[in-house]
Amino acid sequence: MADEQKQRVVLNPADCDIGFNIEGNGLLGSSLYEKGLAYCWFGARANMGITGGKYCFGCKVVSFQSVQMEDTDPEDRNLCRVGISRGDDVVGSLGETSHSFGYEGTGKFWNATRSPCYGGKFGLGDTIVCAVNLEEKPLASISFSKNGKCLGTAMKFNALVDPEVKNFQWESAFFPHLLLKNVEVELQFSVEGGLVPEDGFKPWAAALGDGNAIGGPVFDDPKDCEVMMMVGMPASGKTTWAEKWVKEHPEKRYVLLGINMVLDQMKVPGHLRKQHKENLGDPYRLECLMIKASYILDSLLSRATARAATSPRNYILDRTYVDKDDREYELRQFNLFKQIAVVVFPSPEEVKTRLLKRFEDFGSLGPADILNEMLANFALPVTKDVPCSDELFDEVMFVELNRDESHKLLEEMKQEESDVNSNYSSPYSCRNFDESYPFSPKYGERILPHPTPSPQYEVAPAVNIGVATNAYPSAAFQPCAIASFTGNAPGCHGNAGYLNCAAPQLSRAPAGLHSPLCPPGPGY
Repeated sequence: MADEQKQRVVLNPADCDIGFNIEGNGLLGSSLYEKGLAYCWFGARANMGITGGKYCFGCKVVSFQSVQMEDTDPEDRNLCRVGISRGDDVVGSLGETSHSFGYEGTGKFWNATRSPCYGGKFGLGDTIVCAVNLEEKPLASISFSKNGKCLGTAMKFNALVDPEVKNFQWESAFFPHLLLKNVEVELQFSVEGGLVPEDGFKPWAAALGDGNAIGGPVFDDPKDCEVMMMVGMPASGKTTWAEKWVKEHPEKRYVLLGINMVLDQMKVPGHLRKQHKENLGDPYRLECLMIKASYILDSLLSRATARAATSPRNYILDRTYVDKDDREYELRQFNLFKQIAVVVFPSPEEVKTRLLKRFEDFGSLGPADILNEMLANFALPVTKDVPCSDELFDEVMFVELNRDESHKLLEEMKQEESDVNSNYSSPYSCRNFDESYPFSPKYGERILPHPTPSPQYEVAPAVNIGVATNAYPSAAFQPCAIASFTGNAPGCHGNAGYLNCAAPQLSRAPAGLHSPLCPPGPGY
C-alpha cells in the first residue's frame, strides 16, 4: 500500500511555494489569500515529470477565493496559469523562462515572459487539459483544450538537454505546473481521477508504467533539511548571495523568504519587479508596496515556522538578523533542522557602493539613527559548540570578510558611533558625509521625524487591518523606521521608504498617511 501511494501522481509538497496549499489527497491546490497575500502568485509542480512520450493532465477551476482588492481590476483578482516546466525552473515563475510554458485565464500563453493571445479566457468551472508531445524531439509541442474543445498547438519547443549539465534526472524532466492567484483548482492525472484524455495522448499517470516518468524532489525528514539565516546590515549583499546560492543548488529546492521574494510574487503577471516599480511612478505608492511586502513576509515566515516539523523543506531566511535575540526567536521552531548562519560583512568601501545601489533601486535607504541602532545591537553569531555559547547554529559561514576581519571592523564601527571624537568613519554614519550622499542629514536639506505625504495623499483614509486603524500594518514599520526627505534631492518625494528590519518597541504611527495603492478594510 505504501509503494502504491508513492506511485500516485499528486502535487509535490517539496516543490511548491510556501504560500501554496495542497489538500484533497494531493490533488487540490490553492493559494493563500488572506489580507496582503491576495496580491501574490504562488506556484507548485506535480511529483512526477516525463522525459518522453505523449501525455496529458487536467486542471479544473473549482472556486474563486473572495478577496478585497479595490485597487486591482476584477479580472486580475482571481487567476490560474497551468502548464509545464522543467524541474530546474523556479516554481513561482511559470511561463517566465525558456523551459516554462503556461496558459493563463486571461487568454494568454506565457513562455519566457512573452504572452501572445491564445485560446480565449477561462475561469470558474472550466476544465483545462494540457497535452505534451515529447515524441518528436527536439521539437516537442504543448497544446491545450478547454471543456473538451481543442485549442490547437500553443508552441513547439526544443526539449533536448545536455545531460552533463544536470546533476539529477528530475532537473531535465517536464512536470505539470500551476501558478495561482486567489484560486482553488483540482488536478486530474488519471481517468479514474476524472481526466478525459486528448486524442492520441495518454493520461499523465500512465508514464509511470511506460518508463517515461521521473520523480521530483522529496524531503521526508526535518533532520535531512537545513535552515540558513542571513546575518548582516541592510544593503550588505545578503539577498544577492542568497539568490545566487539558490540557483547554484537547485536540488535543495530552497524556500527563500525575504522582501525581494515577496515583491517577485506580487508582480504583475510576466513583468519583472523593476518594471512594476517603475509603473507605480510615485515613490509614496512604492512605499505602500513595501508596507504590503513586509506584512506578507511576516505571514509567510509564520507559516514556515508553523509547518517546519510537519512539512520538511530547506529554507533561507533573508532578513538582517543582527540581533542575537531575534535569531533565537526565529530559529526555535527549526530545532530539528541543521541551522546555518551566513554572515555577509563586506568592506566599508563595498558597503558604500551597495548602499548607493540600493538607493538607486528603491529610491530610499532608511534613516541613519535606525541603522546605527542596528549596528549597536549587531552580534556576530557563533556555533552552539563554542564554550559559553547560547546560540543554536551548527555552522557559521563568513562569505565576505572572515570572522576576525568582521569582528575588528564591527568594533571600529561601533566605537565610531559612540565616540564623537573618533577619526574612523563608519559607512553607516551620517556625520561625515556631504550633501551628495543619501544618508547625510544635509541630503534634501533635512530629515523629518514622520513621513510627509504628497498633497494628494494628505486626507486619504488610513488602513484598517482588522486589529487597529493605522497607516502601517506592522509594528516593525513605524515612522521612526522611515527616512523622510524634503527639498530638491533627486528621487525624493514625500516619504522615502522603509528598512527591512524589526523594531517591535517602536511607537505607533498617526492615522491618515495612506496611499490609494493600499486598499482599506480587512482585505489588506
